[in-house]
This record gives sequence, structure tokens and C-alpha cells, in this order.
Amino acid sequence: MAENNEIHRSNQTFQWLHRFCLEHIKNKELNIDELFESNCALKAWENAESVLQVDANTLTNMVAKHFEQEVADSPQNITEELLHFVPLKVAKEYGIFPLSLTDGQLIVASPHPFDSDMESMVEFLTSLHVTSQLAHPNIIAKWTELFYEDDALSQNDIVIKSNEANTSSSQSEPISANSAIVKIVSEMLLEAFILKASDIHIEPFQGGGVVRYRIDGMLRVISELPSQVFIPIIQRIKAIARLNLAKKMVPQDGSVSLELKGQDVDLRVSTLPVRGGEKVVIRLLIKSAVNQLDEIGLQDKELKTFKNLLHSSEGIFIITGPTGSGKTSTLYSALKEINAPEKCLVTVEDPVEYEIEGIAQVNINPSQNLTFSSALRSILRQDPDVILMGEVRDEETAEITFRAAITGHFVMTTLHTSDVITTIPRLIGLGVSRPILADSLKGVAAQRLVRRLCSCCSKENTENEHGKRLKNIFPRINIMAPVGCDKCNQTGYKGRMPLFEIITMDQNLADAVRAGESSSVLREIASKNGARSLYQVAIEAISNGHTSVEEINRVLGESFWKACTENK
Repeated sequence: MAENNEIHRSNQTFQWLHRFCLEHIKNKELNIDELFESNCALKAWENAESVLQVDANTLTNMVAKHFEQEVADSPQNITEELLHFVPLKVAKEYGIFPLSLTDGQLIVASPHPFDSDMESMVEFLTSLHVTSQLAHPNIIAKWTELFYEDDALSQNDIVIKSNEANTSSSQSEPISANSAIVKIVSEMLLEAFILKASDIHIEPFQGGGVVRYRIDGMLRVISELPSQVFIPIIQRIKAIARLNLAKKMVPQDGSVSLELKGQDVDLRVSTLPVRGGEKVVIRLLIKSAVNQLDEIGLQDKELKTFKNLLHSSEGIFIITGPTGSGKTSTLYSALKEINAPEKCLVTVEDPVEYEIEGIAQVNINPSQNLTFSSALRSILRQDPDVILMGEVRDEETAEITFRAAITGHFVMTTLHTSDVITTIPRLIGLGVSRPILADSLKGVAAQRLVRRLCSCCSKENTENEHGKRLKNIFPRINIMAPVGCDKCNQTGYKGRMPLFEIITMDQNLADAVRAGESSSVLREIASKNGARSLYQVAIEAISNGHTSVEEINRVLGESFWKACTENK
């Protein structure tokens, strides 16, 4: 077992261990020169144990003390992200194992008390400062076998579940074929999946290309691609997404279903001609990623209001927010909450993002005259109980959506507005009359996504600019700040949570809508009814240590600070 994890660098010898043995050997006349001519770490260490008549643990402690180095402890909390910093091939070549990553410093276990070649190479590969701790090569080999998987891509790692059109490839071609380009794309998809990235951005940059992953809503530069592989990688991605390889000057959209590490994942691929070539964005949709409503992180008060509203038998519920604010994911969780055999649930989407068993899902197709409005007209003939409309985009869709809401169906949909109250004038602008709006609207929610502070490393801190600013307004508020550790990949954040503002339409609010009251009057009525604004929800999230002031400032901007000042 250990031989497969040995060092094979021809310039690596263990003369330092030879000299160490000469200093500590009892029989000074014993010739041990030949025992340390090999470049095999395990053999050299075993010879040293024999010469010094000690066991592996004792020798490790003797060497560590002599060279004033720490002994590596057994690995704790080894994540796939950490193993990605030191790929299996590198770990085997240098006989090392990654132990932890803290404040930009990567600690590795090594059988050498000093190995500048290894440290320089790993620092070059990871852009991190590398520090080594001593460990017996046999122990390192066992850790490597225990934590690493075989780095060879197999048919079980990535399986293409749909035909590859527009290429000469056969349907049965494994994505892990021997082609270098195929392997690069495969490894990129696997890495993005393991790091829980929502998108992969590949774009031309300075004669080559740059790859970025969107993780927890933030783009991170992962690697730069040389010019000779950038175009073939783009071609490979277009091929598996069934796009036309010859068309480079027009945008294209495609998709492909994969199985990554045993999980079903849909890729939505979009290409865009830009200066220097084509930009490709791949969105990763994990089909099992729909959470229960209780699990998505809504505050207790808003969660209770939302659940009560979902039991409506008719009317319409609208969730609003910018692109990427998690509106669709929240609605899917809502569908999962109310899905039952006795109910008929139908969705109309562009495209269907997640598949939920027991729900009829319609993927619109304008080229076949299957639009939101035409699909909804057909759905109404089938007497559904609940309808999810992907988005209200125009007057025609708004008209038929509200018609469904006032004829005995409960409709959920999305809209793009800044907050819950501005949804009302937006709908009026789309041609919905005030009486119909007042009678059919059951509730409106506004949502934003913020990164959640890592629970393992966040600490109280008000020394940064935004922390001081909030502390000056609310001196008693508890403020936590990001630090960075192995668990959160040194970002200080792990996962995201929604900020959720929700109102329900009671009689007073409905009368105000009919009367054409201003947005400020509507907002005041909603507040008196107990609705909390995004600002209030954000303050609670900060004071509970769930997120940071910097993150709230990034997402809500000056509107947050204006509300802070007004409510001081």
C-alpha cells in the first residue's frame, strides 16, 4: 500500500537522516552508508528505525525535537475543498498530506524536516504560504489512502444523461475519456460541484481565458487558461450542451443533464460573443437541492406568516426581488410544503429548474407557441388547485394570472420590484385594475440573499468602517464579523440565508389599494399590521450573529443606512 504513495523524485535523497543516525547511533563503528542511498522515504525511515533500534513513533519525536519541528497530529475535519489545494498526484509525488488551512497558511504533513522544493512547488500551485509538520511516511500513506479518492475520473464520477448532438461523439462516450480537454472540463465541473458553486464563468482574458466560480453569490477567480486550451474547452462545453459549434457570433442557450458523484445535476449553458471570443456561463442546478421551507433560513415571524398564507384556497401570492435573490428557490420550497396527493399542483417555467415528484411542470417553448399565457390558458381547463407561474412579464400574462387567482385557484409568481409595497403600482402599470388587485392579492414578499457568517470562526468586531457606523447609531447592538478558517475556505462565510419581508392583504390594506392611496400610506398600514421591513429583518440578522454589517451593506446599500437613521 505505502509503495504507491512514495516519493519518486530522482534528486531527493535522505542524507539528512543518514547524518541524524550517525549522531544518535550507539555502535559508532557500524557502516550504514548504503542504507540511505535510496530516494524512498519509507525505506529510509524503516532503516533508521532498525539502526537506532526504536519504533516509528519514537523516531518521529526524535527527529522533530532535533530539527525543532512540530509533529503532525491526526487529521481533523478534512474537507474536499482542502484536498483540492493539494491534488492526489502532488501529494503522492512529494509524500505529503494537507492538514489545515488558516489565514492563508497551508499546513502539510511531510516526512522531511525541511523540503524547500516541495514548499516552493505547493506555494506556486496554491498561492498560499506552506508550512510543514513532521510525520512518518507510513502514517502519511495511510492518511492519503483514507481521505483521498482515486484521482482518475471514472464513468461513475460524471455521466452524461442526454445525447451529444452536433458532434461526432457517440451517446455512450464517457465524459472521462482520455482527451486532455475532456478531462479538464470534467475536473472543472466536479470541482465546481464539490465547492457548491452555482455558476461557472469562462471568458476570454489577455490572450487566454479566466475561470471563475460563483460561490455563495460571490465570484472567485479559480484559474487562468492558456490560449491553446481556451477555445477547445469552449468547444467541448458547447458540444455537451448540444449547441452549434460553428456559430460563434450569436448567443446560444443549451442544457445537459449529468450525474456528478451519483447526484443528478442539470447544466444550463449560455454563450455570448464578446471582445476576444466567446464567454460561457454554466449554471449548475442540483435536482435534490430543494429544501424544506423550515430549512431555508427564514426568520420565525416571517416563516409563520408565509406558512399561513400558503393555505389559501384562491388568490395570488407574489415574491419580488432582483435576479439571483433566491425567489424561485423559495417558491419551490413553498411547493414542497403544500404538495400532497389530494392537491393538483402545476408549474409554468422558463426553464424548469428543479424537478419535484408529484407536480406537473411545464417548460415553455416560444418556438412552438407555448408561452406563459398560452400554457396558463390550457392549465386552467384542467382545474388545478395551485399554479406556480415563473414570472409575470407583460400585460397579457398579468391579466390571465389574476383571472386565475379570482376564479378559485391559488397562484404563486415572481416580479421584479425593490420592495413589497412598490409591487402594487407595478401591477397597476401592467394593467391590473385596483379592484381586482385588492380582491385577489393575498400577500407579497420581498427577498434578498446574504452570506451567512461561518459559525466556526466569526467573532465580535466593530473596528471596521461599517461596524463603527452601525455602532454609532445603535450602541447596544451586538456585531459579529468574518474571520476565515478551513471550514469556510478562508472567506469568513459559509452558505446564504434570505432576508424576507412579507405583507398579507387585510381589509384595511385592500381598501387603501381600492382608494388609490400612495405607497407611503400603504407602507404605514402594513407596518401597523405587524409587517417588518427588510431593514428590520437585517438588523435582527446582524444582532443574532447570522451575518455581518458589511454583507448587509453590500446587498441593501444606502437604503439600509437611511432606514437606520430614520429609525434611530
